[in-house]
Amino acid sequence: MAWVVLVAVLALLTLQVREASRRFRAGRMLRQVEILTLREAASGRVSPSVTAANFRLLRKAEELDPLLIGVPIARGSQYLFLRRPDEAIAAYEKALELEIRPEIHLNIGRAHLMAGREEAALGAFALAVRLAPGLRREVPEELRKEVVRRAGLSG
Repeated sequence: MAWVVLVAVLALLTLQVREASRRFRAGRMLRQVEILTLREAASGRVSPSVTAANFRLLRKAEELDPLLIGVPIARGSQYLFLRRPDEAIAAYEKALELEIRPEIHLNIGRAHLMAGREEAALGAFALAVRLAPGLRREVPEELRKEVVRRAGLSG
C-alpha cells in the first residue's frame, strides 16, 4: 500500500514540476517581449520583424500558460504601439476576464482616446482612477479634471 501512495505522490510532483516549468518559460517569453518593446519604443520606430516576433512569443506564452494575465496586457500594448486601438481594446478586455486591474482600464482609455472616442476614454479613465486614485497622474492632463470628477474624487 505504501508503494501505491509513493507512486501517486511522485506522479503528482512530476505534474507540478512540469506545470511550473511551463509557467516559467511563459514568463520568460513575456519578459523578452517587454525588453524588445522597450527597445523599439526607445528607438522611436516600429520594426515589423520585432513586432511579428513579439506576437509569436505571446502566442507561445499563452499556449504555455493561458492564465498569465501579462500576455493579453502585452498584446494590447503591442496593438497600442502599432496604433491599432480596437485590437488593443479586445486584448485588454481579455485581460479583464482573467483579473480586474485598474491599469487595464487606463490602457482601454488610452486606446479609446487614440480612436477618437473621448467619451468612452473618459469612462475608462474614471473607472481606473476610482479603482486606483494614484493613476490620475497617468490620465492626459487635459482630461484629468473631468476624470477625477467622474471618479467621484476630490481635486
